[in-house]
Amino acid sequence: MSFVRGFCAFLSGVLGLYSTIILIRIVVSWFLWFNRRNGWRSGYRGFRVEDPQNPTGIAKVDAILGKICDPYLNLFRNFKSLRKSTIDFTPILAFLVISLVRTILSLFANYYKITIWIVLAIIIDGLWGAIFSFLLILTLILLIIRFFVGRSSNPSKNNYIYMLDTMLNAPVEKVYKLFFRKKNVDDQKLVIVSIIFYAIVFLVLKIAVNALVNLLIQL
Repeated sequence: MSFVRGFCAFLSGVLGLYSTIILIRIVVSWFLWFNRRNGWRSGYRGFRVEDPQNPTGIAKVDAILGKICDPYLNLFRNFKSLRKSTIDFTPILAFLVISLVRTILSLFANYYKITIWIVLAIIIDGLWGAIFSFLLILTLILLIIRFFVGRSSNPSKNNYIYMLDTMLNAPVEKVYKLFFRKKNVDDQKLVIVSIIFYAIVFLVLKIAVNALVNLLIQL
């Protein structure tokens, strides 16, 4: 029994690492997508069109991550309802499946039983890990990248700022309306406040979800 529980805990940890790699893969693929489509087609300088015979460093990273992640992500490509124009929501479904499996393995490793309350806890924890946690972590990663790009002296930094601001417009606008409505604010200050705000939101929700899940498990 101890071997089975230990093995379940090990698999849960592996799936957590794999989820992180998938998240990195998504962020890197977005950079390349902007490079190949928005960046150079819109006339912005500083981006080099990818040459399949001579890929850049980020393209090589994307290729390596693709070999690791795409066999799993491609399993969800047939859900066409989740693919809207250039936006692909199928990775969220992929995260949901991984999160649910991780939660089942983790709970089984710790409690070695499954009840209706544990099933409810699995659903709540899975939705948190696959959707809300995923979106918040992704937003924080992009905000941190935006902060360091804004501090860069690279002459082509405006290209990256344009790309990041396009993706971060909605979450940053919410922060602006909460704290700086009708005020002029430096963009770097707004980014820092956004990082702090969404980090606090993430921690509060994580604590609340963990408390709710533990409560359901004890019922």
